Amino acid sequence: MVLQGSGMRQFLSGMAAAMVRAAKGGRDAAMRRGPVLWLTLSGMLLVAGIFGVTAMAVGGFRERTLANRERELENTVQLIARHFDQQFEDSDVVAAELIGQMHLPDITSPQMFRERMSGPEANRMLRSRISAVSYLGDVAIYDADGEIISWSRAQPLPKISISSRDYFRTFKTNPMSEPVLLESVRSFLIGKWTTVVARRLSLPDGTFVGVLVRRIDPDSYQRYFASVALAEGAAISLFDREGVMLARYPNVESMIGRSYKSAPLMQKVLTFGGQHTLRIKSPIDGTEKLGSAASLTHFPLVIVATNTMSSALADWRQQTGFMVTTATLSAAGIALILFLIIRQIIKQNGEAQQRLEAERLRLDTALNNMSQGLILYDADGYIVTCNRRYADMFGLSHDVIKPGCHIHEAMYHRKERDAFSGDVEAFCADVMRGVAEGKVATKTHQLPNGRAFQVINTPLAQGGWVATIEEITERRNLEQERDRNYTFLREIIDHIPSQITVKDARTRQYLLLNGVAEQLFGHSRQDIVGKTAFDIFPEASAARITEDDDSALKSSDGLFKDEHAWPMPGMGLRYITSTRIGIRDKAGEPRYLVHVIDDVTERRQAAEKIAHMAHYDALTDLPNRTLFREQIERELEKVAGGAQFALLYIDVDEFKGINDSLGHHVGDELLMAIAGRIRACLKPGDLIARLGGDEFAVIQTGIESSTDVLAFVTQIHEAIRRPYHCLGHQLSTDASIGIALAPQDGADLDQLIKNADLAMYGAKAEGRRTYRFFVPEMDASAKARLSLEQDLRQALVNGGFEIHYQPLVNLHSGVVSGCEALLRWRHPERGMVSPAEFIPIAEDTGLINEIGDWVLRTACNEAATWPAHVRLAVNVSPVQLKCDTLALRIAGALAASGLEPRRLELEITEAVLIRDDEAALSILHQLRSIGVRIALDDFGTGYSSLSYLKRFPFDKIKIDRCFVADIADAGGSPVIVQAVVNIASASNMTTVAEGVETEAQREMLRALGCTEMQGYLFSRPKPAAEVRELFGPGAAMPVAAVA
Repeated sequence: MVLQGSGMRQFLSGMAAAMVRAAKGGRDAAMRRGPVLWLTLSGMLLVAGIFGVTAMAVGGFRERTLANRERELENTVQLIARHFDQQFEDSDVVAAELIGQMHLPDITSPQMFRERMSGPEANRMLRSRISAVSYLGDVAIYDADGEIISWSRAQPLPKISISSRDYFRTFKTNPMSEPVLLESVRSFLIGKWTTVVARRLSLPDGTFVGVLVRRIDPDSYQRYFASVALAEGAAISLFDREGVMLARYPNVESMIGRSYKSAPLMQKVLTFGGQHTLRIKSPIDGTEKLGSAASLTHFPLVIVATNTMSSALADWRQQTGFMVTTATLSAAGIALILFLIIRQIIKQNGEAQQRLEAERLRLDTALNNMSQGLILYDADGYIVTCNRRYADMFGLSHDVIKPGCHIHEAMYHRKERDAFSGDVEAFCADVMRGVAEGKVATKTHQLPNGRAFQVINTPLAQGGWVATIEEITERRNLEQERDRNYTFLREIIDHIPSQITVKDARTRQYLLLNGVAEQLFGHSRQDIVGKTAFDIFPEASAARITEDDDSALKSSDGLFKDEHAWPMPGMGLRYITSTRIGIRDKAGEPRYLVHVIDDVTERRQAAEKIAHMAHYDALTDLPNRTLFREQIERELEKVAGGAQFALLYIDVDEFKGINDSLGHHVGDELLMAIAGRIRACLKPGDLIARLGGDEFAVIQTGIESSTDVLAFVTQIHEAIRRPYHCLGHQLSTDASIGIALAPQDGADLDQLIKNADLAMYGAKAEGRRTYRFFVPEMDASAKARLSLEQDLRQALVNGGFEIHYQPLVNLHSGVVSGCEALLRWRHPERGMVSPAEFIPIAEDTGLINEIGDWVLRTACNEAATWPAHVRLAVNVSPVQLKCDTLALRIAGALAASGLEPRRLELEITEAVLIRDDEAALSILHQLRSIGVRIALDDFGTGYSSLSYLKRFPFDKIKIDRCFVADIADAGGSPVIVQAVVNIASASNMTTVAEGVETEAQREMLRALGCTEMQGYLFSRPKPAAEVRELFGPGAAMPVAAVA
């Protein structure tokens, strides 16, 4: 109980007055106990008599209830027994008729019986008799050996023998046995427990010829038992005279076929016959039950019905409850009357004592239910009373804090227990002074351990005062935590980038908004809180806000989302997403409306930009391949109406060289200029796209013939061929154009694109700077290239490659100084395929890496067998140098073959340096660091620059055959060769001249200072076995094992 304010003062004043009155009443009155004791004893005897009579009545009613339930069970058992007696009598009649129709007197032997009864007439006889009486089940006839010879159900007959059955053996071995036997068995016919009624079949002379068996399905018993109205917990079972259960409802399969002969009820019925009813303990589940059993009059069967005692006594329990309730209410009424009489006597004999007890009870109740500590002082400062809570909250001794203790003593005790930290005398004087002035004083005390208490001193009219002490530590902590949380949440909300406002759902006044939301309003939050949208925004804007607020409050989930444009102060028109969330109270009424606004202008613009980038080229802002395909699809739809169009694939010639040599920024500027020139050639309805790299595509619409296309292609060529000024560079270029006409060259999108692409490659194959219309032979060429690619892959798998070696000869000593490994492909159908034909395919498909690894391993193994001064030169494709594991694989090949790294020479072309490929240069430096020599191949044939020689310290320069071919002729290239030799010598490089075929060339090269030569003058490329002969006798080393 927590009391505060004026209620506390009124309560304490009344409590103090009651304590004074109780003290006086205790001194003036005493209770006389005689009449009260007599009335109490009389009432107790009366109540005991009521409950005794009730107990006797309950016991008698229980016995009558059980007797009634026993009669009901007996009636049920009699009803079922008569039903089954009747059924079995009917079945006997049918069986007798069946036996009569068998004409047993006319049968002379068991064999004759078998033959007659196994025929179709016997089967029809069984069916006709059984079908007339549905509850009889099915009937089967067995011969003297127990084999089934006729059945009322199925044909052909199953192969079944009952020779193992007890009833059969009894019939066969005991002519004096009962003619009818009943047994519960697991049927051979249906595989379930069933009851069979077997009749002995004998000839007039007593010869046993077979058995007539009627099978009764337990399901028929259970259906009949289920039709009998039974109470909950009841069960009906059928037993034979040996106590074996034949059927039960509710069915429990595991119980069928078990013997319960030893059960008390079953023993009594089997021993004495007739009908018997007992209260038993179930042999099945051990529960207390009522059971009634009866034997059938004419058949060896017993019907047993049981019911649980719990179910049988259900009505008794209900009536017992009523009777006990009535007795209890009666006893309560008597007790109430006695109580009133006793109270009246007590009132008459001692009103003072009664008032004392009432006041004391009131005081105790108040004190014991207060959560505050309470202490009552008299006018002199002595404790009149206090509750335990006061002492417990400060850890004070109850032996000290008790009535009669003075306030000074109490406060000094608190100080000893560290429950007071001030000056005791000053505190007591202050309290007494306040009480004397009649003022209610409220103070908060803070203990050194952090606990806080609120003390209220309330003066009393009778003198003295009441002090209530409440610990407010948790409340103060909660208030401080609340303030911290509020500040924390406020800071979070203010730092959320979304604009957040909260409204009153009823008045629509703004209650809270964060700092970002102030931008939306253009006012400070102090100017917004307490106002509605109509006070802040123009009427049209305010009406829209109100309409969206209504939508949120009316929605089932209280949520409304929208995206729209909204004018922002100082920011113009912005796109925002607006999310409103309606918050309801416990009664389901709208309480608050939270509004979250996100400025999605940049995100929307970014999405639009992304959508544009998905369909347009970032460099030229032309449609990309995806959008262009859609445009072609639309144009193809028009073809069905008779329209024609041309698809042009345009590839900028020599763009790669410009891009690699001058930089991507110059290449990009050139592509944008070309795009602008092609776009200027278009007429309304024509379309252009950039497909990637240096490829463009154009759809020329509204054409009548190829003449229109040729004029258009000429216009594009003229536009592209005009000089360009790109970032300070004067450039010129041309284009290869492939043309496919629709619908002549394809009415399908992919086919048309493929044919235009093939035509463009046809133009490039013709030397570039031209155009080509698609012709079917181009498709055949592409297929041939694809076939060659597939053969190339197969050759790699099947070992179709060979390596030939061409010697390098020192021009001064004439000694073979090395050999260059040259790849050869012996095609099974085409013979030798030129490297110029298959190497580009290998580079395009990436097969060059696998082929290069094979060449390197094979050549290193071979070179390891050569003399130590003979080096191995292997060409490395620029594609191979794109793989960052090349150096590792080369090191592995050297290690596996045992070839010294200094004897391996890798030849690269200028293309690697032109691309400014730092990764490739890093690989070359790694190889150089382990001793592998690097040679610059075909120097002077491409974009040769002396700066390449500075970027990487090559070991050798190979002079291309184009400079060697005319070196001995007047006006040849000796000056160029001399310059290369001089540069190489100055840089500590050697030189090799390729394609030396005459003595004059060799002499000139020797005179110019060239180091080595390579060419047909000395030797053509040869297989490994032949090239070894060029090293001289005895110079070859043992063949190295292939790793």
